[in-house]
Amino acid sequence: MRKITAAALVLLAVMLAITGCSKKEAASGGSSGGSGGTVTLRFWSHQNIPWNDSNEGFIAGFQKENPNIKIEYEAFPYEDFEQKTQTSLLSKSGGADIYELWGGWALDFTSTGALAVVPDKFINELKADSYEPVLAAFNYNGKYYGVPIEFNAEYGGMLVLKPFFDSHNIKYPTTWNEMISIAKANTVSRNNFFDVRGFDFLGADTMTYTYLSMILSKGGNYLEDGGHRFNFDTPIAREALSTLRNYIVVDKITNLDGFTNTEGVEYGVFNGVTLQAPRGMWTIPTGKETYGVELGTDFDYIPSPFYGDQKKWAAETGWGLVVNGGSAHQEEAWKFVEYLLRPENILQNAIDRGNIPPRKSVARDPKYLAAVPFAKPVLDVLEGASFVGYINTDVMKNAIDNAFVDYVEGGASLDATITRINNELNEYAQ
Repeated sequence: MRKITAAALVLLAVMLAITGCSKKEAASGGSSGGSGGTVTLRFWSHQNIPWNDSNEGFIAGFQKENPNIKIEYEAFPYEDFEQKTQTSLLSKSGGADIYELWGGWALDFTSTGALAVVPDKFINELKADSYEPVLAAFNYNGKYYGVPIEFNAEYGGMLVLKPFFDSHNIKYPTTWNEMISIAKANTVSRNNFFDVRGFDFLGADTMTYTYLSMILSKGGNYLEDGGHRFNFDTPIAREALSTLRNYIVVDKITNLDGFTNTEGVEYGVFNGVTLQAPRGMWTIPTGKETYGVELGTDFDYIPSPFYGDQKKWAAETGWGLVVNGGSAHQEEAWKFVEYLLRPENILQNAIDRGNIPPRKSVARDPKYLAAVPFAKPVLDVLEGASFVGYINTDVMKNAIDNAFVDYVEGGASLDATITRINNELNEYAQ
């Protein structure tokens, strides 16, 4: 059985004690359907306004086509959603019929029987039309236990503070050296308090994916055994980590505060205090909705410079859809999932959320770029993305982030930091 988090084990024990290990209830709360032959499906996701609004629209469309299937939709705060999902799926009692699940979490469930196998006809169509990273984490022993709804890109595009660049007559960087030179020349700080951060890469996602891209873009690698083992004890991995440390300790273009800001590095750009921050393009509609900022006025989204001469970067299997293996209504659940993954709905989903479509045919559709022109920086480098590796990516990012903090301010040596990262990641590699 795959490793799961300690918190999940504690919650699972509590759940089993309460339920008496009962497996008699269906995932939909024990309901076998409503009056008049209506089937009720429970659908869970995390809270994100553009995403939730999009899901509500799709649910309405599906129910119009399928009046005998009712979708009960519930969205939970992100910080609670992973544990709630783990508890319900591992106990195989209660929970939802359908989950909008982070691909990195799926690795904890694919070998346990908690998830239903994707029907062959459906998955074969997707495999022929999908980018490699979007399906990898759902694969276990040749079977697939989930389907992607996005190409998750945490590198490839960079948020920049447009008013500052305009007012100071600074051209946007096109190379890594230009980006760092701009950061050094324009950072303003007092006693580690930043009025202007030149370049902020210290978010939960951003640190890891900046680091991995630095390695890959210089022709390096950090994966072994087909992606099931990690090795950062290489010259380029050491150089990249040391360089990132120097941006804080020597160049002082940012500090570690980003790790304690749960809003992400985009917060600084959207609030006018960060000049440059590599981030996924999904933050663009979130910026408008949450911060009231406008692309092209308050900020821009430009191609991320690469550390090396190759436009290579790592991508994980992002958000996808899975069906509970304990659901009493798997046929109806897959019918809803297939509806969501129709090409026209994948296109609308990507437009609503500011995501990259997981299907090549949709990502290359001129209608997509016409509707989401800010996607171009990422679309231009999609072929350079490789799968991040077989590990719960929350575990991976926490391990790298925590080791980096100790390397920067805790007195840990580079040797000790690399050893720590390798040991912690390989403990949970799958």
